[in-house]
Order: sequence, then structure tokens, then C-alpha cells
Amino acid sequence: MDLEKLKQWMEMAQKYQNGNFWDAIFDQFMDTSGQNSQRYPISSQASRPSTKFPLVDIYLTDTQIMVIIELPGLQKDEVQLSLSGTKLLVKGISKKPIVSGSPFLAERHHGEFERVIELPEPADHKDVQAKFESGLLFVTYKKRYTQQENIPIQ
Repeated sequence: MDLEKLKQWMEMAQKYQNGNFWDAIFDQFMDTSGQNSQRYPISSQASRPSTKFPLVDIYLTDTQIMVIIELPGLQKDEVQLSLSGTKLLVKGISKKPIVSGSPFLAERHHGEFERVIELPEPADHKDVQAKFESGLLFVTYKKRYTQQENIPIQ
């Protein structure tokens, strides 16, 4: 056994002792930086769903909350949106483009996706507006709690 492999096993054993064994295994296996591209073929990486898809930004103003959800290549009828208190659920199916040939690099997400977004403040579904434009889903609603209120202490 060469020294480099021994170092890798020692690092892995140490992570196992810290309780991060499976995290380290999956992080190494799902490495998308290109460092492990020789060890793990593109097809195995491309079929694995990302926990961070779709990407989300949340903006707060004095009066409203705006959530921007990035859905590249999708149409509005391919996306479903639902709300429960402070949880906004976005789900749908991202279809793989019909392209001949084998992929050299495949980083884009394909297939079913579902992401629960934790909102900074609860919302009522009748107050929420959603607009789909250029691959971005804009979800806005008015803040209920715009100012701080003092509570008397007895």
C-alpha cells in the first residue's frame, strides 16, 4: 500500500471516529470540482439530484418579502408551488434536452425535484403572488410584522 492511500484511509478513519464518516464518503463520491472526475464517471454524477436545486434568493424590504427561485429551462406549467405557514414548497420536473452524443461534462439537474424553502415570516396563500419570467419564479407577499411591538412585563 502506498503512502498516499494510507493517508486517505487514516483521514477517513479519523472522520469515522468524529461521526462524520458517511458525510465524508458521500462528499468525496459527489465531488463536482473535477478532482475526482477520473474515479467517478460523469453519468453517475449527472443522475444524482442536488439538495440545492433550485437555487433560491430571499429579499426583505420594509413592506414585503420576495423569493426568487431559479428554474433554468423550465416553463411555468412544469412547476408546482404550495405554501404551509413558513414553508414554501417548489417542485416539478426538469427534462433532459434531446441531444445526441455522450456528455463530456454534465452538471445540470435533470428529473424530478422538490425543495422546501423556509420563509422568514408566515404567509397566507391568498396574499402570495407568483410570477414566472425568463427562468425565474418571483414569489412575493406583504410582511405582516412591519414594526416591533413592546410587550408589558407583569
